[in-house]
Amino acid sequence: MEQQLLGKNIANRRHELNMTQQQLAELSNLSINFISRLERGGSNDVSSTTLLRLATALGTSMDSLMINQTSTGTEPHRGPQLRKLINKLENYDYSKTEHLSKIILELLENK
Repeated sequence: MEQQLLGKNIANRRHELNMTQQQLAELSNLSINFISRLERGGSNDVSSTTLLRLATALGTSMDSLMINQTSTGTEPHRGPQLRKLINKLENYDYSKTEHLSKIILELLENK
């Protein structure tokens, strides 16, 4: 039953963001088939890493995907490109993430 709740929350959050399954698959580096199965409650193989990828791509927390209501709290609305950038940055080690973040911030401040 928890898997059905998780799948429903993922689908609901994805719809809130007007995101397709294909877009979610690309942002989370997961297959569209896996996401489709998960949303239908047909997959029970969800690791914490996979859950984190989905939460990051959906701009929400892992907790909000697992509880009875999908809630984004005070998190800002993040578009697909920002979520993709954050997802990419989080896949690097700490020092590289900090270095790239500093470069991005410098570019934005020097407009």
